[in-house]
Amino acid sequence: MLNIRNALVRYCALVFLAIPACAHAEWAPVSGLGLKVPLSLELNNLAGQTISLRQYKGKVVLVNFWASWCEPCKEEFGELIYLQEKYESQGLVVLAVNLAESRPRIKTFLQSNLFSEAALPIVLDNSSLAYRAWKVRGIPTTYLVDRQGIAQAYWMGPIDAEDGSFLKLLHQVLK
Repeated sequence: MLNIRNALVRYCALVFLAIPACAHAEWAPVSGLGLKVPLSLELNNLAGQTISLRQYKGKVVLVNFWASWCEPCKEEFGELIYLQEKYESQGLVVLAVNLAESRPRIKTFLQSNLFSEAALPIVLDNSSLAYRAWKVRGIPTTYLVDRQGIAQAYWMGPIDAEDGSFLKLLHQVLK
């Protein structure tokens, strides 16, 4: 009887954990988060250099909050690189904000997944201050920042670079 109960508990836990992964993500306005705009971001990259969101003014920026231990983040990382490569000539920058992990752990993640360190600018939110300031509710979460540096919308959950609703707003802001 105990084995059946344990199996049932495990099954229910798996179903519960799978529900968010199956839910359809979509853009939501940042105004719903109560954020003060424009948002700022100033963090060190893997080389220890300070990277600021201000330096990308005039470009469209996808600010993606992620961690290497997050399965949807791992799956999404290739999509982010694809977007960077495809839309870079139109002024897109994907800025990957890592949540509280060490440089060696991030480098191991990149190497084990055959991602180049230069594929995306990666910055370190070691104290989770940016995570809290941007009112991120879970990872992965991506913010769409326009050419004037104003966050327009956010996407909670993994990005599918071919998703029509994702691409519609991205294309509008890239124009």
